[in-house]
Amino acid sequence: MVRNELGNAIRNARMEKKLTQEKLAEIINISPVHIKQIEAGTRMPSVEVLYKISVTLNLSVDDVFFPEKPNAKEMLGKIERILRVCTQHDLRVVYATACALIDTDIQE
Repeated sequence: MVRNELGNAIRNARMEKKLTQEKLAEIINISPVHIKQIEAGTRMPSVEVLYKISVTLNLSVDDVFFPEKPNAKEMLGKIERILRVCTQHDLRVVYATACALIDTDIQE
């Protein structure tokens, strides 16, 4: 369940930063009860609160909502590094190739 996974990720990130629930709540200007409910998975944060939490804790919500296999993450990093040195033409070719591989055309 996404609520529990999100709550656990927030709790772990908060503890890594050595923050109490009360201190995190104070920093992002919400009640400590709200943080407790989010971490327990009984309440989902608003987009604004989730943003504040992720920035404060340096937490990637992408990792929570879109977990990937470690090898996939490593491969994406390698691809990204290669793309940074490509010309505009190279990028178009890579894009067309990727679209052909998955048999779709994603609009830019």
